Amino acid sequence: MAKYDPELRAHKDWLGLLQPVGLVVSPPALVRAQAVPSQNVAELQQQLLSVVEHPPGSESDTDEAALTNLPAFLQTVLGWSLDDIAGASGGPPLPDGLELVLPDFNETLRPTYVAVDSMGDGRPLMLVQAVARGTALDETPQDDGRTGWFASPQAKLERFLREVKVPAGLLCNGDALRLVYAPSGESSGHLTFPLAAMCEVSGRPILAALDMLLSEHRVFSAPDGRRLGDILSESRRYQAEVSNALSDQVLGALWELLRGVQASDPEEGRRNFDETAREDPQHVYGGLLAVLMRLIFVLYAEDEGLMPEGEVYANNYSVSGLYDRLRSDAGRYPDTMDQRYGAYAWLLSLFRLIFDGGGHAGLRLPTRHGQLFNPDEFPFLEGRPWGVGRVVGEKFEAPRVSDGCIHRVLDALLVLDGERLSYRALDVEQVGSVYEAMMGYAVEPAFGRCIAVRPKSSSTWTCCSRWTAPNA
Repeated sequence: MAKYDPELRAHKDWLGLLQPVGLVVSPPALVRAQAVPSQNVAELQQQLLSVVEHPPGSESDTDEAALTNLPAFLQTVLGWSLDDIAGASGGPPLPDGLELVLPDFNETLRPTYVAVDSMGDGRPLMLVQAVARGTALDETPQDDGRTGWFASPQAKLERFLREVKVPAGLLCNGDALRLVYAPSGESSGHLTFPLAAMCEVSGRPILAALDMLLSEHRVFSAPDGRRLGDILSESRRYQAEVSNALSDQVLGALWELLRGVQASDPEEGRRNFDETAREDPQHVYGGLLAVLMRLIFVLYAEDEGLMPEGEVYANNYSVSGLYDRLRSDAGRYPDTMDQRYGAYAWLLSLFRLIFDGGGHAGLRLPTRHGQLFNPDEFPFLEGRPWGVGRVVGEKFEAPRVSDGCIHRVLDALLVLDGERLSYRALDVEQVGSVYEAMMGYAVEPAFGRCIAVRPKSSSTWTCCSRWTAPNA
């Protein structure tokens, strides 16, 4: 069990309120930089209320609050100097070279303001883009006949940041402030701070987090290693450590799944597994690997909001929902998890639904005839004999892989250092590194008793009495 760390917990609490898209900042990087949200932000909130505007006749300080004067907010609330805000009235001019010409779209991207290191070398630290109030940050505008690039403000800023090699940006539409991190050659992430929430007493933790990340001290004058730019890049390095640790756990899940399928009942399913293993042991390895990659694919899609919404999917197909159910069962019936069944059939139903498409009761999923989810790629996973294809619509008895086995597999995929893992924070390259970590192994018969010896660089190995994976 991971040691409880109150500083990490505090950061996870406010990040949970904001639900970042992609990786922006990680709690360990914040802790290392000694970044701590203030517990007393009442005065800061009053400063915020002094620079927001309200429609005529508003009865509350928080009614439809709008941020129309961004430089005033940066100075009054975050403590930035006017010398830090290039492009602002009375501030330095915008630095040269910070524009992106898009001849194909007949458009040139320019920042509204630029945060510059006025006390240092004057280099740009962050691009600031203000758009009209109410503009949807993630929606592509409708083509109204005018020339230009019809992309969302978020997409435009991401490309701008990458092209001019300034990885951090701030996007404001009057209703929210969004911290965007889009380093060149890497995936982007963003963290949105809603203005209305920060004007409420209940939203003070969000305001404290905004001040912690974007205050004058954090952006401009903190010691090296503790500035915002350092925290953003350190968060990416920490995420690489996360993917390495996850790779070890997924490798352990591979062995767990091998044992679970090998021990499955009924006898017919066991014979089909043994026959497949005799004919082509690597086919067994490929099938087990496919199950794990299917699970990772679905977990990533669920965290990104790409799978169907609603109770039908959540209660009958969702991998995250299945894990929550198994975790609850393990807490109530820990001694009988390996005598309980149903979770594996749940997964097979999901895999077939993704491949064939379909739905019911408001659930609709398009057909995705890809190789990864093809039921005929690895027939033994569904309890069918070697080389026997499925018959669409025909009922079959799935191998009785225990709920305990599936719970341990999903636990390895979803829990890291005692905390629930978000696949939304992993980019495509990191998911690919998990796949690479499982390559280069083989399933071979072990005649009689055997022992597995693990190298120092590997996670713990466990060994089956009949089949094992000794080749690392």
